[in-house]
Amino acid sequence: MGKAARSQFKAGVHSMTANKKGLNPAQVQAPQMTQHNNNATECSTYHQRQPIGYKPATKTERAYLLLLSWPNGVTEGDILRHCRLSSGRNYASKAERTLNIRLNREAVGNSDGIGSHYRYRVANRHDAERLAGLISQMRQKRKAPVLELAEVARLIAPYPPVTGLTA
Repeated sequence: MGKAARSQFKAGVHSMTANKKGLNPAQVQAPQMTQHNNNATECSTYHQRQPIGYKPATKTERAYLLLLSWPNGVTEGDILRHCRLSSGRNYASKAERTLNIRLNREAVGNSDGIGSHYRYRVANRHDAERLAGLISQMRQKRKAPVLELAEVARLIAPYPPVTGLTA
């Protein structure tokens, strides 16, 4: 500490507060984020960047879009890494309850050999269409453009058609 800084410190002109444990600089406190990353591409399909005027996608919408866009299924870890959401199984269960569908669950062993987790996969094209419709409803609710028909067709194409469904 230089002479000028010491004299200001003695005079009480400083940005630190005294407490029982010593001085605590204001810079040590964690900075708060005030803006969202509006150009992030996590959990979005290849061309769906939203203009700044829209509200950001909800957590549930991002998780559902990831589930729909990965026909081989997603794990809880995939949802964590790509959507930055913990408890990925909650989003799969919520989709099942909301749409009255059953997702395929496949137990996958952890890389360390201890325990396992599930890979959730949409079972068929009909369920994929319903999930796409729910995503579009969520987008419409936040005043974002709904999924285009061509986009829905691209998303549901990898899923097998339904066998034995009666309308």
